[in-house]
Amino acid sequence: MDNSLVTQATATPFLASATSQQQSNRATLNLEKREMSNREIAVRGFVNEKFGKTYGRSLFHYAIYNGTVEIAKPHTKYLIDLFEYARWDKSASTPEQLAWSKELYEADFHNEPEVLASWIKHYNPLTKQKQLVNGFCVYSPLKQQLIMIIHDPEHEVEEEWTLEVKHCSKSGDNKPVFIATNADLTTL
Repeated sequence: MDNSLVTQATATPFLASATSQQQSNRATLNLEKREMSNREIAVRGFVNEKFGKTYGRSLFHYAIYNGTVEIAKPHTKYLIDLFEYARWDKSASTPEQLAWSKELYEADFHNEPEVLASWIKHYNPLTKQKQLVNGFCVYSPLKQQLIMIIHDPEHEVEEEWTLEVKHCSKSGDNKPVFIATNADLTTL
């Protein structure tokens, strides 16, 4: 490995830019620089039944999948809406979202085929309120990989995960089409 790649990797602490070695495996996290969490998490993805339908004049639902994110100890729940990467990238509006968008762009996620992304919302089951938190979720169907980064000190979650995605064999109403977890699902 030449020194220019080492300098480049240390200049972008969260995400590594694509190199000639990564052309076939684009958009990868710099896992050497990141410490992945062992905290139990379960991500369930559901087909968005409203996809492509209108909710107003010339307004359409564009999320391909909806999902839930459950984290243990303390139990916390988040929601995700997975959009095509380009549509998600254009939705960045807060300074934190713009920073994440820039880092993912520098890591060449915009050239990854079929990649989906989502901002993350904390879900309070008692009040049914959804609050945007600092972080994102990226799902690559081709790699069967889900990357989740959540920085939510209010709910004691400052974690990062890279999870393998499994497709569910049984489908139907209220059944997920994919699951990504590092835990026994009966404990969450």
